[in-house]
Amino acid sequence: MWVQRMTRFLGRMIFYMLMGPLLIALVYTLANDLWTAALIILALGAIVLYNGLVRIHILENSVAVRDGKVAVFFPEKTVRNRFDFASRGQTVIQLPHFGLLDRRFKMEIFAPDTTGELNSCRLSLDLDYIMELTACQRAYDTYVLYQDQLPAAVRTHLFQSASRLGWPFPALGEDNGAEYLKPVVAELNRGLENFGLKIVDATCTFTTGRTLVRYVAAEQETAERVAAAGGTSREGAGGPT
Repeated sequence: MWVQRMTRFLGRMIFYMLMGPLLIALVYTLANDLWTAALIILALGAIVLYNGLVRIHILENSVAVRDGKVAVFFPEKTVRNRFDFASRGQTVIQLPHFGLLDRRFKMEIFAPDTTGELNSCRLSLDLDYIMELTACQRAYDTYVLYQDQLPAAVRTHLFQSASRLGWPFPALGEDNGAEYLKPVVAELNRGLENFGLKIVDATCTFTTGRTLVRYVAAEQETAERVAAAGGTSREGAGGPT
């Protein structure tokens, strides 16, 4: 995604911005026989080179990939030797975070009851990656497929799944909400497995009435129309985030 590409670009820029002045200072001190200053600058240059070229700072939710196959998953930040990956022909790639894990997904589910009233559940979901190698492979494959549109694809999938869900709502309000959410979360998780994702936290506000106001995003309306037409579309998944 563009945020991650910009982060890598800034990291390289900082490295070159440090190395340039150090090289100039080293040449100047050597030319003027300033041996003590030259040794200090040489030591600083070695530290910058080591941290910029030898050591690699791996961000959370990153994978080591070779020929499109995920070999290792890094759930947390770590520092490793760059040669360990280069010698195996592996590339370290951070899976998307922005738009997926840094915000809650919100959607609505409606269902009529036997008394003629309408029940609504306004869901709020937190997602995270499944920490299994096969799931990380699916997460990487969908990242390669959708690139910057991955958050929109996940959001559209959730909206499509929510538009097909309907279940008996709790009669006693939110006290029993957690029990009624379990089958919904399980159903949504079944689809999220294709993205290598899972729901780690779900909350729902239950409302009942003869008429209810919907607070859905434009993406949910589009996804519901696609689902009603009997399928999914890449175009629907590629909408605005």
